[in-house]
Amino acid sequence: MFTRKLLSAVSMSAVLLLITACSGAGGSDKPGGGNPPSAAKTNPQPSSAAQGTKLLPQPTTIKVMTNDNSPPVNAKSPVYGYIFEKTNVRLDLEYVATNYTQRAQTIIATNSLPDVMKIPYGSPFFIDAAKNGLLLPISDYMADAPNFAKIVKENKEISKLKVDGKLYSFPQLGAWKLQLAQAPMMRVDLLQELGLAPPNTFDELYQVLKKFKEKYPDSIPYTGRESAKNLLRPIAFAMGSGNRIYFDPDVEGGKYLYGQAHAEFKAPLEFLHKLYAEKLLDPDYAVNTGDQMKEKLSAGKALFYYDNNSFGVNFNAALKSTNPKARFDLLPLMMNDKGQTRNWMYAKDWLHHYVISAKAKNAKDIVKFLDWMYSEEGTLITNYGIEGQHFKMENGKPVIADSVIKEYANTKDPYRYMQNTLAVGFQSFTLNVDEHPMGVVSPPELQKWADQITTKNGYVYEVVDPPFTLEESARLKTLLSKVETLVDQEMDKFIIGTRPMSDFEKFSRQLKDSGALEIEKIYNDAYKRFLQGT
Repeated sequence: MFTRKLLSAVSMSAVLLLITACSGAGGSDKPGGGNPPSAAKTNPQPSSAAQGTKLLPQPTTIKVMTNDNSPPVNAKSPVYGYIFEKTNVRLDLEYVATNYTQRAQTIIATNSLPDVMKIPYGSPFFIDAAKNGLLLPISDYMADAPNFAKIVKENKEISKLKVDGKLYSFPQLGAWKLQLAQAPMMRVDLLQELGLAPPNTFDELYQVLKKFKEKYPDSIPYTGRESAKNLLRPIAFAMGSGNRIYFDPDVEGGKYLYGQAHAEFKAPLEFLHKLYAEKLLDPDYAVNTGDQMKEKLSAGKALFYYDNNSFGVNFNAALKSTNPKARFDLLPLMMNDKGQTRNWMYAKDWLHHYVISAKAKNAKDIVKFLDWMYSEEGTLITNYGIEGQHFKMENGKPVIADSVIKEYANTKDPYRYMQNTLAVGFQSFTLNVDEHPMGVVSPPELQKWADQITTKNGYVYEVVDPPFTLEESARLKTLLSKVETLVDQEMDKFIIGTRPMSDFEKFSRQLKDSGALEIEKIYNDAYKRFLQGT
């Protein structure tokens, strides 16, 4: 682990870590703990650069397009020059700041791919691009990718990315991650002030939110963002159902279900409607952006959220400037009416696709370079920067230089400014992400929460969709468009009350008639095939 002396280099009062949900962060078998990966564990092959020769014999330029973030990634970082010194690869990077998915989809539609391009996980056009021959089949180049080949053998989830039996991408993986989740986060200082115990059930949560509203009538007891889709995702599963198509580990040993098509979904819907009707749920939850939600929580106006727990470090830092006692904390998971205590936690790997154009002239060299990014050397450079300048090795482990930590300590987001300015880590062009730097520059409660988000406490890892046949993918595209359009149109109506809860059974039947049960069957058939093949 990183030494505690590094933490003292950061003025914690200046730390305001702005971590996004994105996407999905997750953890390993020991979430939030452990050391950076060793070559023996996740990076099986030493690179040729580590042996004194460059990875490629001749200088090679690779054009890469990926998404940008805030603060923007420094495409001119000296780290890219260092990568060239080690590999002979000169990266021509295009970071796209807005409408990235739309831009990627347009590029696929016009077959104008750069050498390498990121396609976010879950984008339906990835399968279309693969089946239409636009992407290089990585499975045919495994002899040139020994690091990746070993990882694929050990990580069965990667095989779920196959299209018609072949891999067409290098996925973004988590070499080491702080475990995060969409989880219940509450102003525990107000619980103490009112003499209330943390809620153990969802009915007790309702009672606590009611007490908050009585004591602080101008407050918003519970807030959310981005409509019912985001609001329902964590709470529906915690209450014994699930939002849209989801994997339920507690049904028949593990089965995919379309949540809104079943009676169990009515409980979370009724719960949220009751909160909304009694002004306990933010009246603007359906139109709140992520920034608007965060502003309410940072200002002390909103008191509870069920979303990415890491946001809490931001809110605590902001609140302490006006109220030193104010504090969001992770609640123990609450029991639902079925007697279950469960909650999603982010998966270990993001699995965003980095694809190679089928028209790339130097395909084999590109494969070798992307494979190098999973190696020990590649992982270190793309997560920590230049050895001797940005980090040093102590006892075989990378330690961020004190000067680097101090340089970014007083920015509003030390972790992200450090990473994006150096052009390293998750938001940059990195395939094997090590999140230890987050632990170094973040307040200690983030690590404490990560230690609580474990399977023994009722958390369940998200699962990757099973691999579908081309026919199944085409059918799902049609069915999901039809069914999810109905869901998008009606969920907020049920919560707000413009459509009565007595209509839920009718609505559920409408989803079944539109193909919700066929969606379940396709998912479960594919899942069974995957199990039989592993």
